[in-house]
Amino acid sequence: MDKRFVLPAIVLLAFFAFSISAEATLLGVNRANLNYEAVLRGGYAEQPIVVSAGTPRNVQVFYEARGDIADWIRFEPDEDFLIVNEDNPGTINVVVEPPSDARVDVYEGTVMIMTGPLGEITSSMGTNVVVAFEVKITVNITDTQILSCNAGGFSLRDAEITDPVTLSASVRNTGNVRVRPSFEISVYDQFQETKVLEYEYRHSSEVLPTRTLNAEASLDLGLQPGQYWAEISEPVCGQSSLVTFSVLERGGISDLGEFVRLNNDAWASTGEIVPVSASFRNRGERTVSAQFKGIVSRDGRIVEVLESSIIDVPPGELTNLEMFFSSEEPGQYKISGRVHYNQKITFEKGSIVNVNPSGAEESEGFDMILTLFIAVMLITFVLVVLIVTKKTKSNSRVL
Repeated sequence: MDKRFVLPAIVLLAFFAFSISAEATLLGVNRANLNYEAVLRGGYAEQPIVVSAGTPRNVQVFYEARGDIADWIRFEPDEDFLIVNEDNPGTINVVVEPPSDARVDVYEGTVMIMTGPLGEITSSMGTNVVVAFEVKITVNITDTQILSCNAGGFSLRDAEITDPVTLSASVRNTGNVRVRPSFEISVYDQFQETKVLEYEYRHSSEVLPTRTLNAEASLDLGLQPGQYWAEISEPVCGQSSLVTFSVLERGGISDLGEFVRLNNDAWASTGEIVPVSASFRNRGERTVSAQFKGIVSRDGRIVEVLESSIIDVPPGELTNLEMFFSSEEPGQYKISGRVHYNQKITFEKGSIVNVNPSGAEESEGFDMILTLFIAVMLITFVLVVLIVTKKTKSNSRVL
């Protein structure tokens, strides 16, 4: 062969091999095994597989169920293939629906995930490269019914007077029987002193096992303008949460503020002035006037009232509302309160200040140093005794 063609041929072969290798690493899946535990005969369970590609071009991804339980498995979306690329991964929902006459046992199958027609990608060199993943499926069939779920994400949106208030919640079925969510709502006035009404809502849809329902419902509560608090609970799941919402006048603007945290030093001395600040963020669309109002208590007894100056907070900004606290008596003090803004109040937050007698910190520091000194001296003494003993024994053996 002419030597002039040897080097180009080697380069071409290397490029060809690299192209095949690159194509073969295009596809990725996030699961190697899917385990379906405690599935009822005639029941339902699902788990997702995320498929990703390491290329900007579109890649066709095909999938199929294999094995003895292939007839139990179906896929969502119910299509022949997915299109994925590096910016747009795809999700295959693997649904298992055992027949009602299935024996109580553990069953296995597989899901094949492949690229290109018949599981192939055609490279730029015209060579077909097989790229496929085998995901193992294990299904544990049981006769025991399990009623279990998790509920959260409770909220009631602000609404204008006479308009319905929107309830939002998320319910995940962690059992193996269907769950129909219901919600019990107790509404209180702005200062949570008086219960205004009670309301029950039962959702129209059932949640299949392993699925999550993001529920929304319009509730006609018939409330007058003002701020309210609501205790929302889902009795089947056993979870509850306290939320706040407002009913606005027609054309009114909804203000939204967040009391982020209460800041102060955890330790102080008697007579020391302790700075206290309430971090408040305006999450609404207009400027609000904010003020912290709270108390300092010790052993359940109020010892001081705290109030900050009123500060205007523009939309999106975080502001610290500053105050000061001092005590002449040692002890543990609890600071608690809320931020008041534009006729609304936030959730309550609290913090602790431990007040020591003046000079206690120096005394504690001296005691620690003295303790360390004594410990070092004891260790040194023990080491000296060991060394002397060892030398004495050594001299005895020589004699």
